[in-house]
Amino acid sequence: MRTASFLALALVLALVLDGRAVAQPKGPVLKPLELYERFRTTMDEGKFDVAGIFLDEFLKSNPTDADLLEIERKYGTTVFQTLRTVPKYSDDPATEKKIRANIEELNKRGQAVATKQLYSKERVFKYINNLGKTYEEKVFAQQELKRTGDYAIPFLVDAIRTNPGPDLYTGILETIPVLEGATMAGWVAALDGLAPDRQYGVLTEMAKRRDVLSLLQVAQTDFTPHLWRILSRPRSANPTLYDLAEQLVNKIVPGTKADTKRPEAELTALARKFYDHKARYSGARTNSDGTPARVPLWVIVQRGAVPELTKLPEVPIGQAEEYFGLRYARWALDAKPDYAPAQGLVLALASERAVERAKGGNLAVAEPAAYKLLADAPSQVLIELLSNGLTEKRTALVLAMVQVLGDRADREAATAPAGAGNKPSLLVRALGYPDHAVQFAAATALLRSPVPVPAATKPAIVEALRRAAATDPGKVGESKGTVLMADSSKFRADANTVLLRGLGYEVEHFTTGRDLIRRIARASDFDLIFIDHHTPNPELIDLVSQLATDTRTAARPTFVIASADKPKVPTFDQLLLRTSALIAATENDIIAMPAPFVVDPRYTAIEQADMRKKSQESRDKVFRSAAAVRTSRLQRVTDTLPLTLTESQKRLMDLRIQLMTYAILAAEFPISPESTPETVAELERIRKQIDLQPPSAAYGTTLATRDLMKLIERFELDVAKSKIAQERYDFFRSRVDSEDVGITFETFRDPAIEARLARTLKSYPAVKIIPEPYSRLALEAEFKTLFADPMMVPRDAAVKKADARTAIDFIRQMAVGDLPGYEIKTVEGELRDAVVLNPDPDLASAAIDALERFKSATAQQALLQLATKKIGTTPIALRRKAADAVIRHVRTNGNAATPELIAEVTDQSNADITPDAELRAKFLTLKGMIAFKGEDFTNQLKGYNPPIVPAEPKKEPEKKEQEQKEPEKKDPDQNPPPQ
Repeated sequence: MRTASFLALALVLALVLDGRAVAQPKGPVLKPLELYERFRTTMDEGKFDVAGIFLDEFLKSNPTDADLLEIERKYGTTVFQTLRTVPKYSDDPATEKKIRANIEELNKRGQAVATKQLYSKERVFKYINNLGKTYEEKVFAQQELKRTGDYAIPFLVDAIRTNPGPDLYTGILETIPVLEGATMAGWVAALDGLAPDRQYGVLTEMAKRRDVLSLLQVAQTDFTPHLWRILSRPRSANPTLYDLAEQLVNKIVPGTKADTKRPEAELTALARKFYDHKARYSGARTNSDGTPARVPLWVIVQRGAVPELTKLPEVPIGQAEEYFGLRYARWALDAKPDYAPAQGLVLALASERAVERAKGGNLAVAEPAAYKLLADAPSQVLIELLSNGLTEKRTALVLAMVQVLGDRADREAATAPAGAGNKPSLLVRALGYPDHAVQFAAATALLRSPVPVPAATKPAIVEALRRAAATDPGKVGESKGTVLMADSSKFRADANTVLLRGLGYEVEHFTTGRDLIRRIARASDFDLIFIDHHTPNPELIDLVSQLATDTRTAARPTFVIASADKPKVPTFDQLLLRTSALIAATENDIIAMPAPFVVDPRYTAIEQADMRKKSQESRDKVFRSAAAVRTSRLQRVTDTLPLTLTESQKRLMDLRIQLMTYAILAAEFPISPESTPETVAELERIRKQIDLQPPSAAYGTTLATRDLMKLIERFELDVAKSKIAQERYDFFRSRVDSEDVGITFETFRDPAIEARLARTLKSYPAVKIIPEPYSRLALEAEFKTLFADPMMVPRDAAVKKADARTAIDFIRQMAVGDLPGYEIKTVEGELRDAVVLNPDPDLASAAIDALERFKSATAQQALLQLATKKIGTTPIALRRKAADAVIRHVRTNGNAATPELIAEVTDQSNADITPDAELRAKFLTLKGMIAFKGEDFTNQLKGYNPPIVPAEPKKEPEKKEQEQKEPEKKDPDQNPPPQ
């Protein structure tokens, strides 16, 4: 196993790199190309972690542009990119990170050299033109274009498309077999945009390549789909191209005779490879388990009237599968529009990728284009896809089909097959599918269906609704997901919780497996499960077995932590970092950090430069001052410990304390070269000083470590008393990674325990066994591999909330009788939580209607708690509705209010406390119902004095104004105007 750390390997190989043994004189220093040769040798031997050391030394040797170009000339233009395809170089996360960073640096340098020396339009045009000249010029041009790699392909394609002369046309075609195999991906993608005669020439030359069979094994360079596409058209359309395609299929596709095959079936079969994730890719960046994560992809982009060939260097594997699969399935439909397998494959591909992009959410909202495609599809096609998805365990496909069939209230999907005995309908089968989102979608689909729901299925529907409704509305919406962690050790669980929160997850901790199972049964709003193998009750194998067979676990990712049987004490540096976080969390003085400079167009460039400089100086000054105060506090703590340090140990510890202090400050206030240049320079200086320190023994003695741990425990108890201080402490611990500040770790890996767990859990391959994580890097690597499957990515909080809203609305309909025949006693607790715990108006309004129908005292008390909620942002309208529901509940079921709630109702019936007259009236009504006292009522009767309203003063009658008579209008006929 590759477990050696990068630093340890560097020390071991230092002698090798110098070419000498311990007792031998120093040999000559290896040149860059010699170091690269050793790197290649160790790579070929599979010693990837050792190869990483040679790669590091190669970069440190400052290879020249000529060195890098020579390597590319010798090994090909993709020599540096292919280093990304190795799944894992080292099991040590820090070593892996270092090697990956070096590979990216090497690619960056190689790209820069190629851009400077080779990637020039003028240079490429020159050599393309030379392809049509003398034999010597053509051969030299071919070699230079080969060195140029992918960059030259679009220019060659454009040249062949624009009707070059016969010599140049021939020269371009003859160059195709000379170019590197990876560049054929560009030519294959370009075939779509070429005229038939150009396609003929390109296909002929590609078939002449020595590596043609290898090209057919890779998705980007496989040109057989184009041959089948040509054969899917009438021969009369282009006999020459058709005959070539037939000839090539017979020649290069083993055991195939083109005239005996159906092109639409062959194209669908090719598309199916991508749907089944069985395609191979070149130049893929891989996950640690060897699966591709991102791949290069050539596409034609239509820019105006001219198609433009473009290379996309890193496309997620799911998008690449969708691109190729849909492309070839559509070609099959071009040949035969009613070909059902191709139709189904297009729908399946489109729906699965849409569900993955929507993270299990509502397709109608998140992916309207894909939803429209599915909504227009015949029901029989969707039903067949749902049946296939359930059989093949394709979660994304099942979820998409259930959503669409549920939205259209499909009868057939909800009807049991005729003559099949007790065989359930497809939607009932989906209700038992091991995925929370599918279970909930199936439950709602059955409730919408016009087909009566079988009585035996109703409890499962209520359970699915209950679990969806149990989503905690008080959780942080910005979190990436919820982790359930089972670990009997509080100290170990606390450390892992910090790491997970640093990655953006909410964590719930349980000390026994039984508690974990109860939590899983309560709600479906969790995303990941972590179990330390020491977790008791039940034993690990029994716990994992229950989770694997329980559909409520819903195939959520499960990790088993192989922690050491004997807990290891943290290093002294780790404890110092923890102490530094405690000091920052309890800092009384507010750090008045100036805001970073923002460009203001009202000022001139000179004025802005001056303002920027002043802002930088102010921020750097505050950083220095705050760091000095916190550093001195931490050093005073270390002065009280029983430490005897050498000068080098003291210098190293002081430097690390400074680095820790700045790292915690950086978590609170952003540090960048633009906003705090002096602070950035200071951090760089400290890191360099640490690197230059001579090796020395660890400075944390056992006694000092024990004393510091006791101090931390006492300090943490004090911090826990203040919510603000605790939140700051958790924030600092989760945001500062120990490896970022150069802390040496005591690793927690025990290979013997890992092997034992692997044997114990061999029947559960989906369960991932991991060593005890000691940094975010370790967990990030595990999550990167896990989330390569998009369906394993945690669902968004908004999706969970939308499901909870729908679930509670259906529960309300059951409670009020709109959906009769459902026993909903089990959901009362979730309804109470919806109205009491940070009530969301969207959830609480429907929950009030449902909860009112429960006769229990707890239901009445929950409604009353919402009605009397004085704090927070609970809308008045929601409180009125809750109070109204309490009135009806008391009238129907009697008074069940506690003395505390009765006192609260009495208080809130006061106008000073409840200014809203309508809500206050409801409290007065409640007070009369649940807090009636005859003596008080009598006193109120005696003391009731209605207000005396003075009579309105009499109004004097209005004097009518004497009407003025209008002069009579004379008839114009009687008095004609004078002539």
